[in-house]
Amino acid sequence: MSTKTLESSNGILNWWNREKERLSNFLVPIIAIIVGFLVAAIMIAASGKNPFAAYSLLFRGAIGGSFQEIITLKVAGEGLLKGAILTLTGLSVAVAFNVGLFNIGAEGQFIVGAITAAYLGFKLDISPWINIPLILIAVAVISGLYGAFAGWLKIKRGVHEVITTIMLNWIAVNLVENWLVVGPFNILRYQPGAVLAGTPYVKASSRLKPFFTGTRLNASIIIAIIAVILVYLLLTRTVLGYEIRATGKNPKAAKYAGINTGKAMVTAMFISGALAGISGACMILGTEGRYPGVFRPGYGFDGITMALIGGSGAIGTFFAAIFFGLVRGGATGMQLIGIHKTFTDIIQGIATLFVAGQVGIKFLLYRIGEKKVLTKEVAESADD
Repeated sequence: MSTKTLESSNGILNWWNREKERLSNFLVPIIAIIVGFLVAAIMIAASGKNPFAAYSLLFRGAIGGSFQEIITLKVAGEGLLKGAILTLTGLSVAVAFNVGLFNIGAEGQFIVGAITAAYLGFKLDISPWINIPLILIAVAVISGLYGAFAGWLKIKRGVHEVITTIMLNWIAVNLVENWLVVGPFNILRYQPGAVLAGTPYVKASSRLKPFFTGTRLNASIIIAIIAVILVYLLLTRTVLGYEIRATGKNPKAAKYAGINTGKAMVTAMFISGALAGISGACMILGTEGRYPGVFRPGYGFDGITMALIGGSGAIGTFFAAIFFGLVRGGATGMQLIGIHKTFTDIIQGIATLFVAGQVGIKFLLYRIGEKKVLTKEVAESADD
């Protein structure tokens, strides 16, 4: 083998060793989603339905069936709205992941943010340019403190964040839905004779109005995009972001290097709680208009899926959330052939399962990549 060929082979190997982790991180979630759709298709076929027809209806319901529907977002608006909510809860979990903590409490922080927005939205009636920013700031602070409390317990008392965030979830659910919504802040106390259950409606000056007629899409998507940009810049372009990521990688080494790991954890949990709370506020101010008597749970837990599939990065989480938001938005289309709209949760669950078990997928990808590299080396050697 000539010196030139040897240098070329070494260059290929070095490139592969440098890039295999990045490439696998990109491919794993895509493979997981594809597998999720394939497994769901098998289940659809086993139930006697046509998976091709089901997925056709799914994607038509997600983005539209005509060019005009696609470009006007008349159909996709609902999916983008769901994606915005999932983006914020996904970012919440992702920030905690980056500092090495598992925030299962995004659901509770979401509820705290929602009830805070419902209360302030009902009380404030100045101007949308004042009401909405004030509400979002207040929600971020209150929900952030609710999240930071779990981080503080982790640092000061050594209590695992999984335990505390789960407990805080139940505290939020019972405090809000089993007391505030049916008691002190019930609509009947302010509007006697009201038929609907839940809290009073927020003032019109606090609502996030739809962008277009015929869709519920509102400024929640803009808030989500701004959050993605800010979290990306925070984690990749600031000292605090470096401290958060260093603490998540190796807290002992970070502490030895002079980083206040406790401060990094509490700060990350504050940001995490704030993002989840803002997500709840967007739902109240945008689509619900009040805290309803029966609130669909799960957006906080879905954030875990978005963060996992997105690789705990801001941009990856955003694309994962928008994709599954559109899938959820189009799921109602499958009901035309007798498939319940919640069937898409199976796709999401299987994708999450495969991402959680990504070590095995990465192993296979590494073997395939190494085989191709070696094949290329042998071919180059043969040419010489």
